[in-house]
Amino acid sequence: MIRAIFPLPVFILPGGYTRLRIFEVRYLDMVKEALKSDGQFVLCDFDPQSFSNVPETGCLVKIVDFDQDDKGHLLIDIHAQSIVTINNVTFSKSKLRHGETALLEEPEWLSHTQPLSFGDYILKESLEKLFTENYELSSLYKSTRFDDLPWVIARWLELIPISHNKKQQLAFNSGFANIQNFLHTVINNEFT
Repeated sequence: MIRAIFPLPVFILPGGYTRLRIFEVRYLDMVKEALKSDGQFVLCDFDPQSFSNVPETGCLVKIVDFDQDDKGHLLIDIHAQSIVTINNVTFSKSKLRHGETALLEEPEWLSHTQPLSFGDYILKESLEKLFTENYELSSLYKSTRFDDLPWVIARWLELIPISHNKKQQLAFNSGFANIQNFLHTVINNEFT
């Protein structure tokens, strides 16, 4: 399916939410276009190496709410739906990118519910604390799954302050145990 594409250095995985500030005309057009159909577009990394600045993959996101900030800019809350491939990118007159998209199988670790073990409670409790202390973050989530380890790990990968490339590498090129061990090291150093 052909969808509008928004290259932006925001890392999000299926199940995640974030808020975007929309002010460029082309992205206002993107929101209008999305809302005329199913409310979805593709959010992807900005790739300076490609002609269109669009990588081969992105995340299909759905607009779930909108508002205005104090400067009159549009704010949209989006919910990540699935990972997609992106091909045959074109530009509209307003320079909005569009591309052919197809669903891509998610990393196996992300698609399986797994309960927390005793050792994983630090990941859960520290994420719950972060949500409690950050109203803007917690207000995006209508429901949470703090007892589902892959959900907790996905949210930590979105939030942890490491490079976008490192997040991509961990999420898509590492096994679940490696991601889990990495997060335990970082979170244990920060929260204990």
